[in-house]
Amino acid sequence: MGKTRQSDIETSEHPSKTNVYALGVLVILGSEFLLRNVLLPKQATGVHVGVTLIVEWLVLVVLMAFWIPRMEGLSLASIGWARFKWRHLWLALLGYLLATVALTISGFVLPAIGLESIRSLQPRLQAFGWPVLLGLFVTGTFLEEVFYRGYLIERLAVLLRRRWLAGLVSWLAFTLVHLKFFGVGPTIDVSFLSAALVLLYLKERSIWPSVILHGLNDAFAYLLFPLLMP
Repeated sequence: MGKTRQSDIETSEHPSKTNVYALGVLVILGSEFLLRNVLLPKQATGVHVGVTLIVEWLVLVVLMAFWIPRMEGLSLASIGWARFKWRHLWLALLGYLLATVALTISGFVLPAIGLESIRSLQPRLQAFGWPVLLGLFVTGTFLEEVFYRGYLIERLAVLLRRRWLAGLVSWLAFTLVHLKFFGVGPTIDVSFLSAALVLLYLKERSIWPSVILHGLNDAFAYLLFPLLMP
């Protein structure tokens, strides 16, 4: 599979294609906002979360199997589906370490100012059961990286003509989409992880470092802590 770099997209652009990119961005952002911030109840059960995950994966299948190759006429390389390189592993580990340090510090600061940290979600997550937790892990690790890093950053970079601005929108969208379900304090914690994921993608233009970092984080958040701790 050949790579389609951002410069290749930009130099061949015309108004109809930019309209397609804009529609794709609106569909991804709109569906995520609708599913997570409107339709998903604040006190969601495992059934609510499971249905949301299924719909998100249907959107992902349409995006990757139809929208990108058929409507946009591009390969998956245009959303960071690049060849895995071993440096992606150590970059992801470094990013995870830095994010963990930030989350550790916030774990002391947030309670001091009257807010809960992301650790406060563990009892709620335990009540979902392992099938939903496994779904959350896979969705966070892969689907969110395709949506928020690969697709949004690359298409917004074309529409906004600024990669840093595309990264900023991606960071903000990913952070805020967690607000209703997580609450203010845990969402602040998510913002640190979101920043690390965006910076990794902007550096490498590959989703794999972000997938690894996100997978490490979610393995602890959704699998190890809820399933193994009393």
